[in-house]
Amino acid sequence: MSVKEKKIGEDNENMVKYIDNFIAEQQEKDEKIKGMMSNTSYIEWLKQFTQDKDGFSDDDWLYFPEKISESDRKNVEILNLFYEGINKYADGNHMYFFTKSDFGNFYRVKLDDFGFEIGISVGQGTVFFFNKVEINDEDDFIDFNDIILGKKRDNADQANAILDSLSNMVVTAYESGVPIEAIVNTIDSTVNGIKFNNEDKPKTIIKK
Repeated sequence: MSVKEKKIGEDNENMVKYIDNFIAEQQEKDEKIKGMMSNTSYIEWLKQFTQDKDGFSDDDWLYFPEKISESDRKNVEILNLFYEGINKYADGNHMYFFTKSDFGNFYRVKLDDFGFEIGISVGQGTVFFFNKVEINDEDDFIDFNDIILGKKRDNADQANAILDSLSNMVVTAYESGVPIEAIVNTIDSTVNGIKFNNEDKPKTIIKK
């Protein structure tokens, strides 16, 4: 075997190891998120941890880890996974009543009478944050009990079917010779028109 062939073999082996490690880490991460979304343990910790504060960010103790206990620090470090779980549930149910800005977004979530915001802020770095809030209108909140039960929002299946149909129409148009630029321009124009005429309306699926 030549030196070049040996180098190629080593590179391929390293790539396979990298991919295997990446898949394993992703699976472990997904399992953690699934666990956090399946019971109230993490929220119970959030309630206890914020008894003396209105909220926190996952970088608050970055340079002073000794100021909180090791167990609290480990839970702070997985706030991002909790956000990802909430975000995945919201996306899957087309729940777009979160607040969004150029710097990030957050969701309002409740468990019984405990309301909070869980969000992400992007600036010089990415920060995940948690704030306690009053529950003034339950319709503005995702019910964590629904997440645990895997409950679908009204019309979620209908919305998915409509979106699938829209996707198929786009593919059909492209395969029929319509330039991709024309398709994009038409969709953008339609969406912008809808936004202009519905600026003050809630961005949620209409319930049956």
